[in-house]
Amino acid sequence: MKRKIVVVCIELILILVIMICALIFLHDAGLAESTDSVWVLCTSDSYVNIREHPRKTSFAFGGVTCGTQLQTDGKIDGNYIHVVNVPAEENDGWISSQYIVYYEPVRIDQQATVVSNGRLAARKGIEGKVQYWLNPMNTLTVFWWSPEWCLTNKGYVATEFLELDGVD
Repeated sequence: MKRKIVVVCIELILILVIMICALIFLHDAGLAESTDSVWVLCTSDSYVNIREHPRKTSFAFGGVTCGTQLQTDGKIDGNYIHVVNVPAEENDGWISSQYIVYYEPVRIDQQATVVSNGRLAARKGIEGKVQYWLNPMNTLTVFWWSPEWCLTNKGYVATEFLELDGVD
């Protein structure tokens, strides 16, 4: 009787170990294939560097222009996002999050009005250093528009505080 109990316990432990190994394998495999799209938001006459490592001093092996769609595996290191399947010499690299949005930006050349309840920051990069303080009802020229951030003649501005002129 004791021997049957020991055998059943060993079988249950083996089944549990196999299930745990299978879950770990499936989880790891899912992470390896999981990618999300991000887009570059920068001035039309410039590009953003793709770097070997997540730091400004790292070698830049390529660059991408505004509106370029990239794939990320979700790795973040400081202010850098890891991108994969990069159409450049290397297959993957790091890009500054200061120029990344999660919705495709649209190239426009249109006036917008600030609709905030107080001062609004126009930044050097997305969520970066403040370049200008804007007041409600100030008018800007918007060059690139995304649901998150806009690139304007004064810098990067959160879209939720802008209203495109002539659009209801």
